[in-house]
Amino acid sequence: MGAVDEILDWSATKLTPWRQDALRRLAGSAAVTVQDESELLDLIKEKAGFSLAAKPPTPTPLSKAHLASVSSGSPLQIKGIRNVKNVNRLVPAAALPFTPNGMTIVYGRNGSGKSGFVRIFRTACRTRTDNPAKLKVLADVYGSSGGPQEAEIIVDLGSGDVVVPWTAGAPASEILLQVAVFDSSAAQLYVDGGNQIQFLPFGLALPHKLNELCLTLRDKLEAERKPITEQIALVTVVFETPRTTKAQTFYAGLTGKVTDAQIDAAATFSPNDEKRVDELTRLLAANTASAADVTALSTWVKNLASECASLGQAFSDPQLDGYRTLKQQAIDARAAAGTKAVDLFSSEPLPGVGGETWRRLWLAAREYSVTDAYAGREFPVLSTPDATETCVLCQQPLSAEASDRIGRFQAFVSGSLAATADQAETAVTQAITSLPQVEIFASKDWATRLEQIRKRNAELADTVTSFKKDVEARRAIALASLQTSEVPPPPLAAAAPVSPHGALQDLSAVLATEAEALAKADQTGERAKLETERAELADRKILTAGRDRAIKRRDLLKEDALYTTALAEVQTKGITQKANELVDTHLTKIVTDHFEVERKILEITHLKVGLARKSGQTKAAFQTNPGTTLTKLTSEILSEGEQRALAAFLTEIAVTEGAGPIVIDDPVSSLDRDCGLKVAARIAAEAQKRQVIIFTHDLIFFNDLCREADDLGVTTETIALFADGANAGKVDPAGVSWKGLSVTKRLARIRNDFAPLKKLHTSSPADYEFKVKHLYGRLRDCYERLVEEHIFCDVVRRGVDRIETQKLRMVHLSDALAIRFHEGMTKANTHSHDNPASDTVSIPDPAAFESDLAYIEQLITDLKAESVLAEGNRPSMKPKKD
Repeated sequence: MGAVDEILDWSATKLTPWRQDALRRLAGSAAVTVQDESELLDLIKEKAGFSLAAKPPTPTPLSKAHLASVSSGSPLQIKGIRNVKNVNRLVPAAALPFTPNGMTIVYGRNGSGKSGFVRIFRTACRTRTDNPAKLKVLADVYGSSGGPQEAEIIVDLGSGDVVVPWTAGAPASEILLQVAVFDSSAAQLYVDGGNQIQFLPFGLALPHKLNELCLTLRDKLEAERKPITEQIALVTVVFETPRTTKAQTFYAGLTGKVTDAQIDAAATFSPNDEKRVDELTRLLAANTASAADVTALSTWVKNLASECASLGQAFSDPQLDGYRTLKQQAIDARAAAGTKAVDLFSSEPLPGVGGETWRRLWLAAREYSVTDAYAGREFPVLSTPDATETCVLCQQPLSAEASDRIGRFQAFVSGSLAATADQAETAVTQAITSLPQVEIFASKDWATRLEQIRKRNAELADTVTSFKKDVEARRAIALASLQTSEVPPPPLAAAAPVSPHGALQDLSAVLATEAEALAKADQTGERAKLETERAELADRKILTAGRDRAIKRRDLLKEDALYTTALAEVQTKGITQKANELVDTHLTKIVTDHFEVERKILEITHLKVGLARKSGQTKAAFQTNPGTTLTKLTSEILSEGEQRALAAFLTEIAVTEGAGPIVIDDPVSSLDRDCGLKVAARIAAEAQKRQVIIFTHDLIFFNDLCREADDLGVTTETIALFADGANAGKVDPAGVSWKGLSVTKRLARIRNDFAPLKKLHTSSPADYEFKVKHLYGRLRDCYERLVEEHIFCDVVRRGVDRIETQKLRMVHLSDALAIRFHEGMTKANTHSHDNPASDTVSIPDPAAFESDLAYIEQLITDLKAESVLAEGNRPSMKPKKD
């Protein structure tokens, strides 16, 4: 099964509909859009159970048609860079053009501005870095200009030029991620900083892209979920003590599935429950002494109930009426006796005999007589003929007349009216004596006991207080009614108080039960039961108070659970596993084999270096393995390290999706000539497949690149940069220095410089002679360089410490071509050297000069043909391919 078929089977049999749809979207474009992400999130939420405002689109699974219609992306070409501002010392509005098809070589000495352009590409395109801070692009550290570092990169995606703006520090454009950049910093990462080659051809990239998409969607879901999670942490019911009560157990198990009815059932707390909590609190706070206190209170309340019953009866309205009647009867009886006395004693010396004052005097005298003066003798003691007695009042002997008067007084006092009055008055006195006392109400601990009642029943305490006030007032009225000497006061208008004795008796019974419970509570087993009961009630009370918060928390948990379900949909474990399986099955051998090819091309197979695949969450990485313990960093072994790094870089771009351009900066800074030539040949070969832009300061390497590109027919454009005291990055309109040009380019340069001389020949023959003589000198240079390049086929080159003997197979110079070379060189010498002042050597006109140019060009063509023929006749000398 091929990679595409395996991905289709995996999608159809293992992935949920939204993931199938996501693969389809990923296959249809380089990256999903914001709308794609939004629609996929809706599909995930719908599957998780969210209530959505609108139904998401129906998922469309990945099919072979989707995969077959996908290309590796638009053919990106870099057309140029322009309007560079504030980058290093680059001249304002610096610009470079690039040939879209083939290779552009940018040459410049150190400090000419090459690095400034490379740094722009490093931050704008795809490059390796172990520290993004190293990609920072600075302005001219010695300059005074301000503003951001900016530039415009012109690209062509197949339908015309597109300007991609670049600003230092801004995110890279997705378009330019097709461009790979290789420089010394990236090279060190390839050899030291992990040595990772990362790439995924289309198809195999889909699972990894799905992985990345899942991570993106996960971040979005978590961002949406975060406020809910934060609210859940805030919306809580706080229990005072953590314990395993039913209320706390219910709350701890609260989920989005719990119903309102279940919350209501768990959060129910009645007034009776409140009373029971108070009762349990007292019981648990009590001990044996507390039980005794409650027993004493129960007894006191019981006695108070009895007193209230007695007082209520004693001072009821009928009783008060009876007291008034009794007093009135006594007053009336005494009035009747007084009237009789007036009639009987009107002739007595002193008035008032029989009156109340007199009566009190009489009673006092009698009391004195029977107690002290004549103890044991009946009162009154009177004089007789036989004995004279002494008056108890005046202490003088009683005369017969006085005795007769006292006798009459006694007869009156003991008479029926007086007796009736005495009896009535005695009844009043007895009534006063028998009036109930307000004893408990007047006790010293009354206030304390009343407060104890109030704590249990405030209404009863108020009733008792009111009753106490009423009975005290009624007792005072009763006493006043019995003690008054005048007509008794009228009855009360207020209703008689209702005695609280029944409620007090009930409280006494409750207190007795409580006292008994207190006594039991002091026992360990019973106490534990009470503590459990109180804990259950207390936590249920808290849950009841927090019912609304519990419901809100339930709602939040329900929504949070939906996000948990949605997040499970974007887990990447299975995707990562499948992605790695696909890479192992369909890519690993391709990569390792290609790396070996690159090593052979660069002739570094003597290095024990291989590739070992590493798995990652969203990428496939192949790590270079040195196969030995190195005493130094590989990057310090420059010649070998650079080649190995370049091999890894070329492997990566070779098998990466698409054929995006590559930008290379000085890849041979420390390589010897032999290695440099191999690198030049390899880069020129790569330029046959993709656009290549190279920056170099090595003129020999520059010439190697040009020559290899010419041999392969690769279109090559060269640019020369230079710097002056003010700025760098200036483009020399004349191109690369003359000594760096090949014969072909030199001839092109000569033709270009000769073009304006045609008009000059007619307008100023002297100026024409001066300039054409210079061009013949340049033509002579071409003949000299032609010896290296075309006669000896670069077997030997000046300034190069290498002789390429294998190229001798192409060396052949016939007599005819040797003569032609001699004739052409002679003419160039003639017109470039100083001639006699006699003007014996004529100056060639424009037509003659053009003929001489055509002559050398044809000579080069014929020399090349002769070399090809010679090489064909020497098959045994051809290099053998590995």
